[in-house]
Amino acid sequence: MKKKYDLHTHTTYSDGTFTVEELLKRAKYTGLAGIAITDHDTMEGISEARIIAKNLDLDFISGIEFSCSYDGYEIHILGYLLDEKSEKLSSKLIELKKARSNRNEKIVKRLNSLGLKITLEEIEAEATGSIISRAHICNAMMKKGFVYTKGEAFKQYLGRKGAAYIEKESSNPFEIIKLIKECNGVSALAHPSLVCDSVEKVEKILDLLIEAGLDGLEVEYSSYTPKQTKYYKELAKSKNLLMVGGSDFHGGNRVGVDIAHSSISAEEIKDLLERKCKEE
Repeated sequence: MKKKYDLHTHTTYSDGTFTVEELLKRAKYTGLAGIAITDHDTMEGISEARIIAKNLDLDFISGIEFSCSYDGYEIHILGYLLDEKSEKLSSKLIELKKARSNRNEKIVKRLNSLGLKITLEEIEAEATGSIISRAHICNAMMKKGFVYTKGEAFKQYLGRKGAAYIEKESSNPFEIIKLIKECNGVSALAHPSLVCDSVEKVEKILDLLIEAGLDGLEVEYSSYTPKQTKYYKELAKSKNLLMVGGSDFHGGNRVGVDIAHSSISAEEIKDLLERKCKEE
């Protein structure tokens, strides 16, 4: 039986609903050989995860997911095995936290102007980590009875076309790739199929990211069709990119997607695992 890894998951430190311990125990239960935690713009749960994973005899790969934008497109960059003691990394994460906070304040003001009386304190109560996202705003809105479902919240208010949508101060993907390199990490483009509908445009963006030093591509993902998985694996090979993959598990904040819903084999991430071993 092939060893499988889920290299794209989220915990309560960002916008997931599973704690680090719950997530790792779930990973062990599903039969995974290893897992990466890639919370949005934070690595707060990594040291805790290392200890728990070791006790569970589960391979653990440290990670993070950076939210970026380029040319009007939302681009997410996964980073693995970064030097967490890097001052540049710490500075960047503080900057990103402030940007999220500014955006949340603007969203709350917009919601209030629409007659939906909600406070930052009520939203913060929905989060256990320091990252407050639209998922937490959504949960607070549901609790107050403003909407009945997450889909309704995003369609009417929080999504790109919603009445309370505020553009996020996103990072530049090229700068993030450079930062990951400076932190001795491995970078990968997350879920390329979600960047835009044009395969040609995605490939052009991918080439620019490769020029900037991108290391890998997410070739397995929960929403990919078998045809897409085959295409992205061939694309990664043709461009000499490392292959990564995972479920993008968020617990109750992404219904229908479980840990190991999508995973990648140890053989396919051999280079990443070898690098991890060298660092230990």
